[in-house]
Amino acid sequence: MARAVRRAVIVGTVVRLQVQRSRLKPGPPTTRVYDPAPLLEVEALEVGPLGCVGLLGADRVLDVHHADHEDTRNRGGNGLSLLPTSAYDNLQSRYGAHLATGIVGESVLLDVPGEWPGGDLLLETDHEPLLLSQVVPAAPCVEFSRFCLGIPPGPVGDDVKQALIDLDGGSRGYYARVTGSGTVRIGAHLTSTFLTSRTSASTSHA
Repeated sequence: MARAVRRAVIVGTVVRLQVQRSRLKPGPPTTRVYDPAPLLEVEALEVGPLGCVGLLGADRVLDVHHADHEDTRNRGGNGLSLLPTSAYDNLQSRYGAHLATGIVGESVLLDVPGEWPGGDLLLETDHEPLLLSQVVPAAPCVEFSRFCLGIPPGPVGDDVKQALIDLDGGSRGYYARVTGSGTVRIGAHLTSTFLTSRTSASTSHA
């Protein structure tokens, strides 16, 4: 008789953690620019359903996408963002060296040797792993597209429209809903889970 068995495969390793201390796109819409200055690399990341808190020495730094941040940008499914290192290779090749590691603003940067996995994921913590569900591409914005292109605010021209297309589909990372709470550190594993079938032999008794 075949029965479903859940299996897990390590697909990536955490290589960098950071928080956004405040908005990366401050100001009114007509003059708003992408400003990476609020990004802060941290030693560890407390992650839970409400978002992320960075740990740096004795300091705890609330990410702007955490639901408790005073100027929260949390929309319910964007408290944690993930990005593979290969995305930076692609961004730098297309737009230039100013797309330095971390500048996209992801919470967790991962070395993912293969293709980005689909479906639910598990992220290793100091205790139980976090379940990451509803993993979806982070949609690009006009301000980040202009930053990539190196152009100032102004009308949305064909170059920006094309960048919005090119930066979609996970090029600037993924958002995930988090079940569970824990502390993520450098070297933690990202695991993909999937169901497979196993056939068990029946035993007959005389």
